[in-house]
This record gives sequence, structure tokens and C-alpha cells, in this order.
Amino acid sequence: MHSGAYTNGMDWKGKRAIVLGTGNSGHDVAQDLHSSGAAVTMVQRSPTHIVSVQEAQRVYSIYAEGIPTEDCDLLATAMPFPELTRAYRMMTATSKEVDRPLLERLAARGFRLDDGIDGCGFQMLYLQRGGGYYFNVGCSDLIADGSIGLVQYDDVDRFVAEGLRLKDGRVVPAELLVMATGYKNQQEVVRAALGDAIADRIGPVWGFDAGGELRNMWRPTPQPGLWFTAGSLAQCRIYSKYLALQIKAREVGLIR
Repeated sequence: MHSGAYTNGMDWKGKRAIVLGTGNSGHDVAQDLHSSGAAVTMVQRSPTHIVSVQEAQRVYSIYAEGIPTEDCDLLATAMPFPELTRAYRMMTATSKEVDRPLLERLAARGFRLDDGIDGCGFQMLYLQRGGGYYFNVGCSDLIADGSIGLVQYDDVDRFVAEGLRLKDGRVVPAELLVMATGYKNQQEVVRAALGDAIADRIGPVWGFDAGGELRNMWRPTPQPGLWFTAGSLAQCRIYSKYLALQIKAREVGLIR
């Protein structure tokens, strides 16, 4: 099954499972299966940025300093992009140092780590890919201590009826395979709901365009009347007002 269809691990107690993918969904599914009594092995397809959930909050620390939320929002959105990138690099380096004991244990187990795009940690991965990272709420510790198995995708030969056959001939047995392989771009949601013509007209949603803006997000799209809002609660709070103003301006004839 795909991770989007996963509900809980109780049906797999005492059984063996493979989780393909090491992003947030893969880790969460693996941890839930493990806590439900399944024997779990994760398959890592590409290097993954790992940060503790406590350190991940560092980028939002200004909101806990007593400053009005509106002022925090302004500060969060007004920083020039080069400075924002520099700040993300600094915070990633600091978090990496704090998390170093766990990261070293993961590396010793063969888990492949990275610092995100341009060393900017999860933030740029989130804005450009929408994945490739995990906020550790316990699963990394289970991998590090061997409670959850780990296989590199490069070592995989093929899937067989019994489970996963490795290139060295060993078989990792499993009754369940969860494909935590991510989700399609919102362009594909449009394709499913409104058809190919409109989906092809608007193009990809999310990720940066040539002008450094998030594609088709909180602004007019090539399809009149079709708007997108997404992202974190903070982004939705901040940008929904500007999206609403743009729609209102069109409704009253200020903009065509």
C-alpha cells in the first residue's frame, strides 16, 4: 500500500513489514508499525535531512518572544531572500551541532544524511521539494539502536513473493510493503479534478519559479478563477489576506 492509505499498525502485530522511503511519512509509518509490535525494516532511497523536532522549532522561535503575531509575520516575510538563505544555513549548522550525538549514531548504522539544499536544512527542502527530511519524534532513535532495520535501495535486487531480495542474495522477509514515496504535485490534483487541459495550462504548483516565487501560490494562475493556498499554518494565515484582496479586487472591477 501507499503511505496515504496507511491507517494504523495493529493489524500487523507480530508480522514483518518493509517501509520504502525515509521522509516524514516513512518514519512515522515505521514508528507506528514498530510500536504496534511489527518487525520493521526501512529502505532508504536517497540521503535524508534529520533534525530533532525541538531544533526544528528554532526557525519559529521569534513567535515565543512575546512580540505581537502580526509583527512576527512581517519579520518572517520581509527578510530578503539572500539573508533568509544565510539565516537558514546558520540555524541548520546550529541544529546539526545540537543533534550531533544522534546523527553520528545514525551514520554509524549506515543511514545517509544530508544538510538539505545549499545547506539550508528542512526549510528549503520544504519550499522546493516538499520532502526529503524528517522531524525526529523517536523513529531516528529506533533506527540508531537497531530496533528498526535499515537497507539501502542501492543494495536491493528486486521484490519477491517472500519480501525483498538483496543483491548479495539475502532476503528481507515481509508480509507488508508500505510505499512512503511521496505525493504528486498539486497540478496532478487539478488534473484529476478538472482535466488535462487546465492542469497543463497552470503548470506545476509549489517550488520556486524563475522569479524566485512559489509557483502558482497565493496569486493568479493561468486558469482564471483558480487559486491555490497551501503551506504551514503561518503561511496560510499570512498570505490568505493577500489572496483575498486580489480576488476582491477582481470582483469589484479594480483588476481584470
